[in-house]
Amino acid sequence: MTKLSKKQIDPEKFGHYLNNLWSAFTLMDSKEDIRLLFKDLFTRTEYKMFAKRLEIARRLLVGENYVNIQRELKVGPDTVGRVSDSLTEKGYGLRKAHEKLNKLEEKFLAKQREATKNLENPFRKKAQRKTLFGVALKAGAVKLDRIISKKIKQSTAKKQFLE
Repeated sequence: MTKLSKKQIDPEKFGHYLNNLWSAFTLMDSKEDIRLLFKDLFTRTEYKMFAKRLEIARRLLVGENYVNIQRELKVGPDTVGRVSDSLTEKGYGLRKAHEKLNKLEEKFLAKQREATKNLENPFRKKAQRKTLFGVALKAGAVKLDRIISKKIKQSTAKKQFLE
C-alpha cells in the first residue's frame, strides 16, 4: 500500500498542489498525453491498481457478484469491499466515469454493427448521401468543438490562480 509522509504540509499549499494535479489532467489534449502523465506520476503497480478499481466499480454497478469480480480481476475481497463502500458512501466520480464509458462503448458497438451490416450487403444504397458541404460542415463542427473544449479546460485551470 502506498504511504504518505507523516510530516505535515501547510493545507493551503497542499490545496494548491492538488489543484495543479487536477489542472494537469484537465489540460491534457489527448488520451495519449494523459497516459504519458499517468506513467510518469504513478508506479506500474499503482497504474494497474487504479485500472482494477475502476473495473471493479463498473462491474459492481452492473450487478456482478463479488466472487466473479475477485476471480476474474485477481483481487481480494477487501479490495472489492473498499470499492463497494466507496460506491455506497458517494462514488459520484466512479458513477460518472462508468456512465461516460458506457456511452463511448455504445457508440463503438453501433459503428461496428453498421460496418458489419455494410459488409454483409455492399450493394445496399445508403439512406443519406454524403455531400461535400455536409462533410465539410461536420468536420468544421468537430474542430470547433475541440477548440471550445480546449478553451474551457484552459480557463478552468487558470481559475485556480485567480482565486
